[in-house]
Amino acid sequence: MRVHPFLAIRAAPNRVSQVACPPYDVVDLAGAADWAKNPNSFMRVVRPEVDFGADQDPHSPSVYAKGLDNLRALIASRCMVREQRENFFIYRQAEKGRTQSGLVCCVDVADYLSGTIARHELTRPDKEQDRTDHMIALGAHSEPVFLTVAGLEGFQAQLSRDMNHRPLFHFSAPDKVIHTLWAATSVDAYRALFRDVPRIFIADGHHRSAAAACAAAALADGGDGIDRTELGRFPAVIYPAEELLILPYHRVARLAPGQTVEQVERALGDVGVLDAVDESDGPAPRAKGEVTIYLNRSWWRLRLPRESGDLPTDRLDVVRLSRTVLAPILGITDERTDTRLAFMGGCTPQELAAHVENGSADIAFAMHPTSIDELLTVAGAGLIMPPKSTWFHPKIRSGLFLHTFSLRACSPAIDAPLTLQS
Repeated sequence: MRVHPFLAIRAAPNRVSQVACPPYDVVDLAGAADWAKNPNSFMRVVRPEVDFGADQDPHSPSVYAKGLDNLRALIASRCMVREQRENFFIYRQAEKGRTQSGLVCCVDVADYLSGTIARHELTRPDKEQDRTDHMIALGAHSEPVFLTVAGLEGFQAQLSRDMNHRPLFHFSAPDKVIHTLWAATSVDAYRALFRDVPRIFIADGHHRSAAAACAAAALADGGDGIDRTELGRFPAVIYPAEELLILPYHRVARLAPGQTVEQVERALGDVGVLDAVDESDGPAPRAKGEVTIYLNRSWWRLRLPRESGDLPTDRLDVVRLSRTVLAPILGITDERTDTRLAFMGGCTPQELAAHVENGSADIAFAMHPTSIDELLTVAGAGLIMPPKSTWFHPKIRSGLFLHTFSLRACSPAIDAPLTLQS
């Protein structure tokens, strides 16, 4: 497995709290527009449709071109600046006494295509095309992919050594997650660590990984200002699997046409053990194999039937729910495309119930989280999970660092030296 240092464009230390924003795909248009009220927000780069009217096609060339304009503006105003040499970085997130730290680097498109960088989800063609067009317009990968590796001896120790030095920036985001970035002290140390690693895994960022491969293929013939080496790489943060936290990825759905809540309630009773939730227990699932369901203004606890099948995916709660409830009772057979199904990552059961109460859904399913061991087993076997099976928290903040593969984003201001945070 090859990891590469890169010439990063990153948020200036004195502007990083203004520039940084959530990833492009965790906020809706209204949420993105709120972030974009700050003119220095990186949201105006990753979601440039916020600068247009509500009737604007977000996938038009003019929208992607606006993202490039906004990136150039951040560079020209010194909100974002370029490192003077290629390097690795160490990125740490801290919240409520818990931390996760990873290596910021570039990885090879070829390793993604070969499966050395293993995936566990399928991508949606429309989202994949959107990020491909966005990358090509910018001449850059604006957001890193979230990768993980398990049991890599010496990795956490090397990260810890580099975090003993002065950070490049340190700030608290509005959600109270604290973000800190350090420059690596040894490029060779990380190259040596990963040299014999046979496989690493995508935790989050399947569409960004696929889009990087598509952009590399689309620009394979080169062109003005294209760096072929960097085109064949994309940025990532690689975390030790031992430090990661997965939160539940819940589901909300509409009933089938003509279906009543009473019919669904009776059908659920035929699936497995179904009991009313005791208020003293709370509505969250207590263990793997259990789902809590909000229907007809009440919470129910459903013990899913024993799994059938020998594949690692057969043991996933999200698969068992699909096979025993979503498909046979609600008629939802394609979770990637059925508009009656929606996904809610990392929220509380009470927030799920609110979607039913306000009429935006008819039924809600609170899931027990998929474990990191389940993810690694499924991906290691070359299998695919249902969509939205894992919600990693905290997310990598956008706007902290990006990787360019062309001169398109560059301007004279980008070559000025960095000023370290005082």
